[in-house]
Amino acid sequence: MGRYTRDELLSHSLDLAQSPPLDRHDRPGDVIDQNAYCISWLQSALDRCHVKFPFSADVQDVDITFSSTSSDVILTSDNTKYLPLDFILDVKDGLVCINNTQRTRLKRKSFQYWLSVYNSTLNNKSLTPSIYTIIQKRIKVAPSVQVNTPGTLWYYKMPTFVSSNTYIDFPDEWTLIEYVHIKCMEWNRSIDLGTAQTFLEKELARLKAAGLLNETEYDVVPIENNQVFVDNSLRDRNSWMGDIVR
Repeated sequence: MGRYTRDELLSHSLDLAQSPPLDRHDRPGDVIDQNAYCISWLQSALDRCHVKFPFSADVQDVDITFSSTSSDVILTSDNTKYLPLDFILDVKDGLVCINNTQRTRLKRKSFQYWLSVYNSTLNNKSLTPSIYTIIQKRIKVAPSVQVNTPGTLWYYKMPTFVSSNTYIDFPDEWTLIEYVHIKCMEWNRSIDLGTAQTFLEKELARLKAAGLLNETEYDVVPIENNQVFVDNSLRDRNSWMGDIVR
């Protein structure tokens, strides 16, 4: 949870900008107006950060249906839609098929790999798919299922639109305060357009280097650690060789 609400954060930025014309538009009577420019500036910064580093965004799950007549996955709540409107990126291998009491986690593969499996299993449908790929805003699975089957999609979601009393959930709120401050100066034409965007890109790199953004997902076990997780416990990676006489 952040320290500042949306309007508190924007008020800090407007105080730094010291722009009477902008204050009259965005903060008449010392209250952030619902049509204030700075609201959209803040939201665009949050959207940009989440899209560039979705691994630091909220993780959401949604019910989906595996169709017996298509390789496409559809939303259970609306079978005309393929992905949630706030979808950024799926959690790696985050598609789960539910067959009675058994839950199977599918593997995400490239489209080329999926196409090979799909073609080879076209006439041999299965109770549960094994892989999926995402292309053209659609999730495609293989093999196709014999009957419509429920499932769950885990994904990183876009941030919701922040309201006046919403606390901003961000690793460094002063980055956002300074970004909006710079946008105010751009609006005043006191600095070059694009300065705020350049600042934000540098700050995101700084936050990532400082470890304040969640690490990206990886496909292999890191080799710098001499231990690996086996059955949820730490074991020496060389233990399979038994005692070693040195």
